[in-house]
Amino acid sequence: MQSNLAPAGSIKRRRIDVSADTQNYSPSKGGASAFPQPSEAHAALMAGGLGGSDDSDGSEDEELGPRPTMQPRSENDIQGRLRDLEKIAIYMAQKTRTTKKAKKQLRVELDENSTHVAQLELEKGVLATKLDTAEKQVHKLQSEKRQCEDELEETQRKHKSQMSQMHDDQQRLQKDVAGLRDELEETRTNLKSKRSECTRLESTVSKQASDQIELESSCRGLRAKVEQLEDVVNEREIRIAELEEDVATRSHTIEELEAKLRKEETMRRNLHNTIQELKGNIRVFCRVRPLLGEEKDAAAALPISFPSCEDNNQIELTQTSENALGRTTSKAFPFKFDRVFSTESTQDIVFDEVSQLIQSALDGYPVCIFAYGQTGSGKTHTMQGPDTISADEKDAQVLGIIPRAVKQIYQNTSKLAERGWEYSLEGQFLEIYNETIQDLLAPAARATTTGKHTKLDIYQDSEGHTRVKNVTTVSVDSAERVHWLLARAAENRTVAATNCNERSSRSHSVFTLYLQGTNTLTGESSSGVLNLIDLAGSERLSSSGSSGDRLKETQAINKSLACLGDVIAALAKGNRHIPYRNSKLTHLLQESLGAGNSKTLMFVCVNPSPLSAQESLCSLQFATKVNSCQIGTARRQAAS
Repeated sequence: MQSNLAPAGSIKRRRIDVSADTQNYSPSKGGASAFPQPSEAHAALMAGGLGGSDDSDGSEDEELGPRPTMQPRSENDIQGRLRDLEKIAIYMAQKTRTTKKAKKQLRVELDENSTHVAQLELEKGVLATKLDTAEKQVHKLQSEKRQCEDELEETQRKHKSQMSQMHDDQQRLQKDVAGLRDELEETRTNLKSKRSECTRLESTVSKQASDQIELESSCRGLRAKVEQLEDVVNEREIRIAELEEDVATRSHTIEELEAKLRKEETMRRNLHNTIQELKGNIRVFCRVRPLLGEEKDAAAALPISFPSCEDNNQIELTQTSENALGRTTSKAFPFKFDRVFSTESTQDIVFDEVSQLIQSALDGYPVCIFAYGQTGSGKTHTMQGPDTISADEKDAQVLGIIPRAVKQIYQNTSKLAERGWEYSLEGQFLEIYNETIQDLLAPAARATTTGKHTKLDIYQDSEGHTRVKNVTTVSVDSAERVHWLLARAAENRTVAATNCNERSSRSHSVFTLYLQGTNTLTGESSSGVLNLIDLAGSERLSSSGSSGDRLKETQAINKSLACLGDVIAALAKGNRHIPYRNSKLTHLLQESLGAGNSKTLMFVCVNPSPLSAQESLCSLQFATKVNSCQIGTARRQAAS
């Protein structure tokens, strides 16, 4: 640090020079010396000096002012110049202590920062090592995954190629064997003909003595040709034996591949069931009925909306009300289910989501699909399709879940027949009207000897399935048979007019399909049940405007639906006692609702009309309660 002051040595020399001048100074008359005496500050400076100790505790934070300067003085004002020099010396001493103190503090901070930097560098190295290790593991796992996928794809491709090649080889060998057999038969026929000709020639030798030599030569030639043909026949017979042995070997290989295919079919069933369990053994789909008539013109003002999402599983209902001040307020109610179908969704789209559960029934699991909602919300349309349908429209896109499910089952059973599976299908169609079970397939005149209709009771059979005594069971031997069942049931089902619908279903309809399967090759068996239910309208009594018999029907419907809600709530809470027997509906569906091996799907059907907003809200709230229920892990049932 630069300074305008002279070095300490020069100051000392000046002080010595001043002391020397005093030797020639004579004292005054008073006897006192006229030379200025050193002040206390000068004595302190001389005691501490510029070389003071660095061990100052630094308790005082000295504020240095401007540097003192030498005042212009006369040559004889030695005392004044000495005071100026003392001020400058004190200033320099203070400045030196302040500088040393700052330097010491900076050294401490530098040491602390160096230690912190070293720690950070060490932590950085450790984190970098962990990051490299994690990245290597990720790359290794990704590589193993790709390798496994490639090996699986290659194995499938080779298997398919081998099957196709063996099938082609078998057909080619069969054609070769057939051709060789035809050639052998033709050769034998020619040989027989030639031998007959030889016999005729030999019989005429005695008569044609003059032509004997010529005939003998011809005979020898024919014999040589016969021997040649016999050699050819022998070679071809050997070739046929070799081909038959090759066919037997290839047949054995085909049997092994078919056994492997059957094993893979069992694996497919297990994987399919695992996928369904991951989706949930009880699921809820929401479907908004397609717009009708004037509803299409007012589509923008409907209370139903569908928030944009990738899974198509959200719906929002906006309810408008008027408060006491006459102001109109709106409140939005968002809901989320496993799948939501908008008004634009077709029957094909709906069934595509349901088809996996139909396959589970074929694999031997109890499956239940039921439609819930108010009258006019599209339950019957979803489950069955139009009320009336012609024979030419059986394969049209308007068919509901029931006919499509039976068609899918027959298509799959035809494919499984090639792998040794044989299935028998039996169907029944019931309705629950005023807590009474009625047979929709029974002849209208069927009655007991007392003139009363046969009583239908629910019981458990030896296999644990829920059955109904005295019910009409029809063998469903073709997919077209189900159309007859639907038409017959529609004629007998109880309907009536209410404020909500001119043709309102006043009962719950239950279509049950029993699937018994046996594999003649492996001895495996399966026993599945498919329940497809169209529930009666869930509207409140005030909305239906029912009276008389209609009032009694509405009360019975609401009671059974309330019991269904109680069962769902008990299952959701995990209660040990489930009140299945509180209604005929829950008792009949006990196997599909509560068993650990069941799979249940609920369709909550919604009417998009603003007049039905309150009923739609009640239906969506009930569906949310069902969606929160868990019924455990499904177990495949084997036929006894």
